[in-house]
Amino acid sequence: MRGPQTAGVMQADIEGRGGFLFNVNLVFLSQILIYGLAFGLRVVLARGLGDSGLGTYSLFFVAVLVAGGLANLGVGLGNIYFLNKGTYSYGVLLSGSLFVLVATSAVAGAFVLAWGLAYQPELFVTGRAFWLYAAALPAVVGYVLLTSFLHGSSRFVALSAVAIAQGCVGFGAVAVLEALGRLDIFWAIAAWAGSFAAADILALTLVRLREADLGALLPPRWEVLREQVRYGAQGQLANLAQLFNYRLDQFLVAAFVSRAGVGHYTVAVGLGESVWWISSAVAMVLLPRLTRMESEEAAEKTPLICRNTLLVSAVAALALMAVSPLAIRVLFGADFKPATLPLVLLMPGIVAGSATRVLGSYLFSQGRILYNTYATFIALGLTLALDFALIPRLEVEGAAIASSVAYTASLIATLYWYRRVSGGSIREALIFQRGDVRFYADVVQRLRRRWPA
Repeated sequence: MRGPQTAGVMQADIEGRGGFLFNVNLVFLSQILIYGLAFGLRVVLARGLGDSGLGTYSLFFVAVLVAGGLANLGVGLGNIYFLNKGTYSYGVLLSGSLFVLVATSAVAGAFVLAWGLAYQPELFVTGRAFWLYAAALPAVVGYVLLTSFLHGSSRFVALSAVAIAQGCVGFGAVAVLEALGRLDIFWAIAAWAGSFAAADILALTLVRLREADLGALLPPRWEVLREQVRYGAQGQLANLAQLFNYRLDQFLVAAFVSRAGVGHYTVAVGLGESVWWISSAVAMVLLPRLTRMESEEAAEKTPLICRNTLLVSAVAALALMAVSPLAIRVLFGADFKPATLPLVLLMPGIVAGSATRVLGSYLFSQGRILYNTYATFIALGLTLALDFALIPRLEVEGAAIASSVAYTASLIATLYWYRRVSGGSIREALIFQRGDVRFYADVVQRLRRRWPA
């Protein structure tokens, strides 16, 4: 049977500072802090801005994420892939990324200026808050491009440090503004954009900027940049479609319900996605590791990691549903009580998405990133159809049902392509196996030897 054999091949990864479990634990603990800061930020914003204000803030930040996803051209994903395959030098890839960042900043500034002069300074936000798009977009693109070098090099301590710095600056700034009675939409957005700018500065000090090939900066090596875009754009299409899956319904809730409804849904989604802390940590560490492996080894390790990630995520989802009514009332206030039912309706899809993330890392590692794109567009089509059918009738609850169904459809499609590429069993990828008991026992024994009581 493959179960015990699969558990056996994991032993080398359990040991050592660079081991898989070490890095997963490092990233997971870091993400607890990172998402804890993001959660705290959401609580302060909810109490300081109210449900309508939180909805407006959310629309701005989703608009920037969508624009940033388009603007980075998938170069960040291309960096991760080519760094691990060793196709191009670190310096050439870094120079191409810096060129994209400079070009993006120039285009973003010109677009915001042209829009503001031709129309009015109004796009989800108005007045002086509108002009913050010109700073927020380059800051987000820079974050994606620069951290891709830390991720692609498996420098998870540095990667976590940058993310934690961003969270600390954002939460700290908003908390101070609230304490001073100065928190409004403009300052909330300024704090968010400033937190990414601060993280970019830290990332620049960590990515070994001195290794950049300045001769490949202006002009860049177009043949290499084309390859970065060619490969990365396939995955970036999936990322954008996934972002639409995750966030498009907020725009539709704003259109069909209200900005207060967006605020309620933002709280439900934010709490629900906390279950993804686990699978995000696993997928982040797994992606570069699987990319370096031979295909047979990658196919052998993936199902063990996937099914156990799915199991832990399901347990976490049940626990979250149990405490959510009290947690929402205490943390966010009585105005956000309507977020409780949408959170419960999101949970089946959230758990399914945990497995999708792990299997998506496997497909990425095998150069089949386009399959992730296919699966995501299937889910996006369902999201659109169900959103327009359900949100006008069921309001926020309709958005939650649509998202949950779409996330589940994405898993089903990903399983199909995972089976085609790996030849592995879908049952082994999803269902806890007897051999996993031995795996957990080995982990406990090794931890006891390393940290005796």
